[in-house]
Amino acid sequence: MKYCAPEKTTITAVRHYSIKTINDCITFTCALCKYSVTILDFNSQNGSRRTQAARVMNQHAAAEHHHSLSVALPSTQLLPTR
Repeated sequence: MKYCAPEKTTITAVRHYSIKTINDCITFTCALCKYSVTILDFNSQNGSRRTQAARVMNQHAAAEHHHSLSVALPSTQLLPTR
């Protein structure tokens, strides 16, 4: 028996920062204030610099602006197909 979702699942994420590349340096800037970090602020031995910067920006939004990363998932139910 096969299963399929009755409609497409869409994930909507709300970021509280913007990302810009200036002179080969990626800068993450808060959408709600002037706080920013660059990938050069992080050590690649700790993993992806982009991931570390994004994590810090999400932590900043949660701590300073009481916002967290929002992900909206529509409710889906797998239905059998014939």
